[in-house]
Amino acid sequence: MKKVLTLFFIMILALNVKAQCPITEAVDFYSIDDYGTKVHLFEILDGGQYAFIYFFMSDASTSEMFDPCVADAYRQLGSNQEDVYFIGVAPCNDSLAIDGWKEKYDIDFPVIHWYTEGSTAVEICDDYQVQIFSTAILIAPDRQILIDNIWPITSTDVILDAIAEFVVPGDNVNEIVKNSVGIHPNPAKTNFNIDLDGDTHVRIFDIAGRCVKEIDVVDNATINIEDLNKGVYFVEVNDKIEKLIVE
Repeated sequence: MKKVLTLFFIMILALNVKAQCPITEAVDFYSIDDYGTKVHLFEILDGGQYAFIYFFMSDASTSEMFDPCVADAYRQLGSNQEDVYFIGVAPCNDSLAIDGWKEKYDIDFPVIHWYTEGSTAVEICDDYQVQIFSTAILIAPDRQILIDNIWPITSTDVILDAIAEFVVPGDNVNEIVKNSVGIHPNPAKTNFNIDLDGDTHVRIFDIAGRCVKEIDVVDNATINIEDLNKGVYFVEVNDKIEKLIVE
C-alpha cells in the first residue's frame, strides 16, 4: 500500500513539476562531513569532475524509490573516482539519521546535513533555492548547472541517461592528458605562456570537447584567455595535450 501511495504522490507532482533549482551557475560551498571528508565544490569542479548533488530527506515519501537508484548510479559511475562526484544534501537530517541511511543503501559518498561543519545543508538549499525533495542537479566543471532537476528518479537509468547527455562514463578527464605541453602559469587568469620552438597551431577545448579557441603562434608564445570562462580546459599543441585551469 505504501508503494502505491508513493507512486500516486509522484504522479500528482509530475503534473506540475518545474525546475527545483532556478539558478544557472553554481554557488560554492565548503563542508566537512561526519567522516572527515572535505567537500569543497569549486575544488571538485576545478579538478575536472562533474558534481551530482542529491537533495533529499532520508524519510521522504520518495526515499524508498529514489535512494536505491542514486546509490546504484554512484557505484556504476565510479564511486567518486571518475568523472562524476556525488554529494548528498539532507537539510532535515542529523548525523545519526545519515549514518543509518548510508548503512541501509551501502553508500559512502559525502552527505552534508543540518549540523555539518562549515556550510550546512540548509544554507546550501537556500543558495540553490531548492524547496521540494527529493531532487538532483548536475554541475559542469565550468560551474554551469547543466541539469536543474532530475525528477522523478524511478530507476537508475533515469540518472545515467540524464548524465550521459553531458558525460561519457569511464572517459575520465584526467586520462585525456597525454603529454606535457609546457604551459605556465597554470592555473591562469588572463594569459598563459607556451614553451615552443618554431611555428605551430594551438587549440583549446572545453570540458565537453568543443574547440573554444585556436591560434597560430611562433616560438615561445603568450596566449590571451580573457574571453574564456572559469573552469577546466585542454590545450592541444603538436598532438600533445595538457589540462589548463582558468581562474
